[in-house]
Amino acid sequence: MSQHVTRRIRVLVKAFPQPSAKHEETVCCAGVCEDTGELLRLFPIRYRRLDAANRFNRYDLVSMTVTKASDPRPESYRVDEGSIRLLERGKGLSDQQKVKLWQPFIAPSLTALEDDNKNSHRSLGIIRPDPDSLVFKVKPVAEADEDEQEVTNLVYQQQASLLEEPLTPLASPEVHFGYEFRSDGHQHWRTIQDWEVQAAYLAYQRRYRTKEKALEMMTQEYGQNIPTRNLHFIMGTMAKRRWQFILIGLLRSGLDPEELGKQGALF
Repeated sequence: MSQHVTRRIRVLVKAFPQPSAKHEETVCCAGVCEDTGELLRLFPIRYRRLDAANRFNRYDLVSMTVTKASDPRPESYRVDEGSIRLLERGKGLSDQQKVKLWQPFIAPSLTALEDDNKNSHRSLGIIRPDPDSLVFKVKPVAEADEDEQEVTNLVYQQQASLLEEPLTPLASPEVHFGYEFRSDGHQHWRTIQDWEVQAAYLAYQRRYRTKEKALEMMTQEYGQNIPTRNLHFIMGTMAKRRWQFILIGLLRSGLDPEELGKQGALF
């Protein structure tokens, strides 16, 4: 991909906002480029500074001007924030259309993805946890390890532009949500970095007015309901540890990607 090109992107995930001394706060996104068929990492995007008409969600089609980032990860592209235009909402896409977007990027396992990283520096991919291995867990912030603490400390050393009003600080996460799972027989734990998950928790708190009920509903939704919908994980490496894959997004569908592959083989 050449310098400064405009691309059409189907967004798959928005990660939790991160503080930035230069940009105030930024959101890293991942999406499939309609023009090239690539899975790309897109940043920095000051999502809450976008015009309301251009704020995008999962599966929305967005036009943006991108440039290959100095970040050595091959999928990383810098975005001209002012170029972002929402072209089409993704709500009308069928399960088949959605799965066709991300099916090509499914790796056989997390180990296979890590091997690809060693051989080709691949830093984005999708995996499916082993059947019946998922356990959704809530971890108090006080028990967070170093990587999880980075998310906790996001809020917020904001440095707003002199020409813009400061953003209302986001609430600091009270708890971490994550999954224990197996991939190709190997046991793993990953905190979920998808912005959707913390947003869901806050929405449950507003609806039910108690932390206990909100956590109960989170466990029901992410521990019981979502795993029945062919749950897949979007995995991406960290900028400072380019070999370490974290869980950046959750994909689910009423259509099993393996069944879609079988359908395709018939024609």
